[in-house]
Amino acid sequence: MKSFRTLLVSSLSGVVCEKVIGALAAVASNHLFATLYGAHFFGELQFALSLAYVVSSAALIFSAQAVAPIFGRHPRLRHLVFYRAFRLRLGSTLSVTLLFLVVVGLLTQSSNTALMLVAGLVMLCEPIALGSLMAYAETKPWVITRAKAYASGVRVLWLLGAAHASVGAVVASFAWPLEAYVAVAAPFTRYRTLAFHRPPSLHGSETIKRTLIVRGLRMWPAIAASVLVLRMDRLLLGTLMSRTDLGIYSAAASLVEQWNSVGTTLALALAPAMVFVARGEDQLRSKAIKLSAYLAAIAAVALVGSLFIGRPVFLLIYGPAFEAGIPVMIFGTACSIATFVDAGLTTWLIAARRYRLMTIKLLVTIAAIGVAPFVMPTTLMMYSPAVGTALSIVLFWGAVFGQGQRLKVAQ
Repeated sequence: MKSFRTLLVSSLSGVVCEKVIGALAAVASNHLFATLYGAHFFGELQFALSLAYVVSSAALIFSAQAVAPIFGRHPRLRHLVFYRAFRLRLGSTLSVTLLFLVVVGLLTQSSNTALMLVAGLVMLCEPIALGSLMAYAETKPWVITRAKAYASGVRVLWLLGAAHASVGAVVASFAWPLEAYVAVAAPFTRYRTLAFHRPPSLHGSETIKRTLIVRGLRMWPAIAASVLVLRMDRLLLGTLMSRTDLGIYSAAASLVEQWNSVGTTLALALAPAMVFVARGEDQLRSKAIKLSAYLAAIAAVALVGSLFIGRPVFLLIYGPAFEAGIPVMIFGTACSIATFVDAGLTTWLIAARRYRLMTIKLLVTIAAIGVAPFVMPTTLMMYSPAVGTALSIVLFWGAVFGQGQRLKVAQ
């Protein structure tokens, strides 16, 4: 128990160091953009960024989850793996990005085209993000933390410059793609020779390429669905409500999203020592349940904090024009308890390689988010994504554990 508490504290401190920088930058940039251009343009930007992220999921066949295991198991082949993975990533990302930009230019209304195209530029940083994966593979996450700190500073400075120069919302929105490039460029510079220089020997190159493609195709449905779950709320509500209301919702959702990412990161940080070392299905499940209980306790503490200081902090960030988002943020923090529990239990699926169950879980969540706005009253539409997500998590894990219990009884 003591060793686990030490691991929990050390992991939490590491996550906090990385997340606090990103959260402060997100809060500062959202504050600047929202106060300068209002809820309407903030909603436009969030819709554009969400669409770009969802479309970019089509290029995530060669995601970190597909490439990282090969780095870990074959350190002597890292140059060859990096060389092939970079080219596969580059080809898929360029094709998806160019198609997105063409479709946006042809079909989107002129008022939205500029923000859509700016958001599309974020997608182009995906290939060079492989440098961040390499830094993690070599246990040098400080390279990524430093790069993210630089990138967050660049985003805020760009928005401050846009405020003093009184430029339009389109120019100000370049802060987001600029941040993305800075965040991935610094780690990539350490490994660019592995990407651009042909390895001394290409022995086994076709095998590695085939392995990357096969592994990527197996993981892709779950990865693409997870991106859709993350951004589907903005896209769906953007078609059902005004951009001003979407901006108010996005202001609350972005804070909850930052908090939810802490749960996911903590689960992945603790899983290698807490869950992945387990042997046998029963032990994997019990350790994942224990991890989820610790994460649920952390999420409950955050809920109590949001009830006491959530309102003044939210108004300090966004101002009185966004006041309608305060109860949405508090309610989303309450639903985050289910999200934190899900992050812990999902480590069991990852360890047991139950990719099909992971995909089913995400599809259930997508369906729940899609149905919730049409089932709930119009006045509660902003609460519907959080309700749909929480209910889908409860129903999915209830069905999984219920099925497991029935099988035990039958035996």
